Amino acid sequence: MKRFDKVTPEGTRDLLFEDCAVRQRLTNRLTELYHRRGYRQIITPGVEFYDVFTLPSSGFPQDSMYKLSDNRGRLMVLRPDCTIPIARLAATRLAGMAKPLRIYYAQNVYRMEQSLRGRLSEIWQAGVELIGDCSLRSDLEMVELAASSLAGLGPGSRIELCHIGYFRAVIDSLEADTDTKEEIRQCVEQKNYAALGNILDRFPGDPAAAALRKLPRLFGGEEVFEEAAALFGENGAAESLGYLRDIYEALCRLGLSDQILIDLGLVNQAEYYTGIVFRGYLDGVGEPVLSGGRYDNLLRDFGEPCPAIGFAVELDPVAAVTEHLPSPPADALVFADEKHLPQAIQCIKELTAQGKVVENCLLDDVSQAIAYGRQQGIPLLYVAGEDQKPLDLTVEGGGDR
Repeated sequence: MKRFDKVTPEGTRDLLFEDCAVRQRLTNRLTELYHRRGYRQIITPGVEFYDVFTLPSSGFPQDSMYKLSDNRGRLMVLRPDCTIPIARLAATRLAGMAKPLRIYYAQNVYRMEQSLRGRLSEIWQAGVELIGDCSLRSDLEMVELAASSLAGLGPGSRIELCHIGYFRAVIDSLEADTDTKEEIRQCVEQKNYAALGNILDRFPGDPAAAALRKLPRLFGGEEVFEEAAALFGENGAAESLGYLRDIYEALCRLGLSDQILIDLGLVNQAEYYTGIVFRGYLDGVGEPVLSGGRYDNLLRDFGEPCPAIGFAVELDPVAAVTEHLPSPPADALVFADEKHLPQAIQCIKELTAQGKVVENCLLDDVSQAIAYGRQQGIPLLYVAGEDQKPLDLTVEGGGDR
């Protein structure tokens, strides 16, 4: 039988020193931003009950979850999403807290990738949720915070913005069955013009079909609103466009006009999202690194109706294109012979209390310690039990004994 004791499972990897440093640096930038904006951190369990992700509004694909059972035979999953457990938490333990709730997190999610496109199954995310408000104010706050998050991660950021209400108004007007509507949604999302055209050819003369045919191309700036309104303005479509335009204009007044694009073909998880939807991109990363939107029905499924909006940032794709700086050497090396080992530990504690990075030397001879310190680029050597100043290993002949 083949053993898998020296490799990691598909979709996972070991992170080495500089990889960890880059990820932590990026995470710190985001969490510091969220903290300063009034958001408070939570951590949800890495293992959740399967039932948490099978609620009507979750819209989570069941075949993407890692499933296991506990010692009582109950079906569990590795956390495949952060928003749904936060909704559970907000509807239970946090139900009595004053609204709005501002929450942030930084933790892994686990999703089984079926497409074998090289995507990770273990995904490090940082994100925010704003629970308890459904106004233009909270939507604007969230999109601007998403833009600020991207700006803090790298150059060349952009946000694509949509309102799912426009697509819903159009697709609901089409006389088609549920399966056909889902096929259309997927074609619009993937911008698969050929397949979309083949499906819509079945509906000649239908204004909804005509609008859906052009939906993947409704992408750009302010001109998109007029074009979309001319294509379809019934069943709430005009209201959705008007609301989206209000947000877009407010973002432009904030100086974000070069970073915000309207994409009315952004229709992923149409049953999950209830209002604005957005994605974020960075130069040099060939996939979205941020996704979010309004999901006002999710907490209702947990018995606590409450509007909410949020987004998550996937940091590993960003880390892959971020400069990896070499880890700096320790500030000092402490050596002791066997008689002075406690003094060495005390010296280390005193130096670290001063904010220095200190390494305990495990070699038996001071000359070996000097050679090791120079090899590692450590500038100072402290010899425990001696009252003299530390040896300067950067100076020619310094520390020679």
